[in-house]
Amino acid sequence: MLDTREIIKIAHKEHEHQAGSHADLARFVSDVESQIKDPAVDTGYPMEVYLPGEQAEGEVDFSQLKERWVGWGVQVPGEQPWIDEQSREGQDSLPPSVHAKFPLPDRKGNYTGALIKFVGILSSAPLPTHEPESAELVPTLHVLKIVKIVEDTIEEDEGDAREELVEYLASAFSPPDRLAGEFLLLSLISSPTTRPTAMSPLGTLSVNFRRKDEKVTANFSEIVKSVAPRVVDLPLSIELLHSHPFSPSSTDSSSLDAGLLQLSEGTVLVVEEDAMGGGGQLNEKAVKNLKALAECMTEQRVRYEYPYMEGLKMDCAIRVVVLSQGKTLLPVDVDLVVKGTAGQTFTRPDSLTRLRKYLAHLSSGRHAAKLNIPDDIAEIIQDSFVEGRRENAETAEDALKRRMKVARLLALSYPAAKLTKEVWDRTLYLDREMTGRKL
Repeated sequence: MLDTREIIKIAHKEHEHQAGSHADLARFVSDVESQIKDPAVDTGYPMEVYLPGEQAEGEVDFSQLKERWVGWGVQVPGEQPWIDEQSREGQDSLPPSVHAKFPLPDRKGNYTGALIKFVGILSSAPLPTHEPESAELVPTLHVLKIVKIVEDTIEEDEGDAREELVEYLASAFSPPDRLAGEFLLLSLISSPTTRPTAMSPLGTLSVNFRRKDEKVTANFSEIVKSVAPRVVDLPLSIELLHSHPFSPSSTDSSSLDAGLLQLSEGTVLVVEEDAMGGGGQLNEKAVKNLKALAECMTEQRVRYEYPYMEGLKMDCAIRVVVLSQGKTLLPVDVDLVVKGTAGQTFTRPDSLTRLRKYLAHLSSGRHAAKLNIPDDIAEIIQDSFVEGRRENAETAEDALKRRMKVARLLALSYPAAKLTKEVWDRTLYLDREMTGRKL
């Protein structure tokens, strides 16, 4: 981090020859293109070397050379307006050369995955380039401070908020579906807490809500966005698969073009398969995009494409929910049939603040670390598996894996975060109800 006086001097120096330019103090919560916490996996520009202060012409003291990090940042994709009451109007005049830095097809901005709050001097500066004479100006933040984003906490006696939250999430379906609401809650608090070698991460749960009529989930996106801070809708159309990259890529090793899956930690990705319509021929790019989405769901990793580097993947933490009329082609953990009729409206609570805080706490890393699985529960789960094998040996192993995923999250959906016998029994009940539903 540079000295504050140096940053202010640099910001003003870059503007002293630009008519009408100015520098302001600003706060910016952003997704950034470089993993600042781990320079070994930096995906931004190389570190810049510079000489601070004024230098006499012809006299250069190379012992004074310093480094500074340069990276891309943009308003957090999918962030809901209720997160910050301040204006979120973006720059409409960004040059086309930076449009490839924006992951979402309908937004011309850039980000990549690390959610960070910056405080600094806002000005303008030329894009880093090998041809500085033709560099375009873009908004620039000279960082003074990186602020840690603090997770919300709740009181331990907030258990009744869970019931209220499940009922509200159930209204995302028409008519309200309590079972679907509970599985939706589990998906919204899921996150990869442990990544065993050569195994799928623990703590994730992707759910496919399957219905005959898409109007049954007409309120789905609005309900989820009202309580989850970051939500991105993904209409999985043939056109989108053919036109927009899902994985970030670089053609010259010096800069990175964004991919649609570069979403900040905890983002809810609502995949709408109905947009596929009657289907169609998939070209190579579309197949690659579908593979990237499937890897994101099963591995919680996003592939980065560089000219001389194969198979580079970086960790992500994206909560994927799929809406479809038929069984999804994506690798989900739970396939739940939602029966209903269209046309019913939902009632929004007078205040959603309590539900938002409760959901934020349940989905936090601090709460996930509290998970307690007593030794005696392991024996109960083993007995349940043995019984399941007697009933159906072919599906018993898959059923156990699915139930363990659900049980972990079901325990975390309560403030105590303890997997008790009651939680395991509830898991078996939810699983039976889910597998018993047919369209």
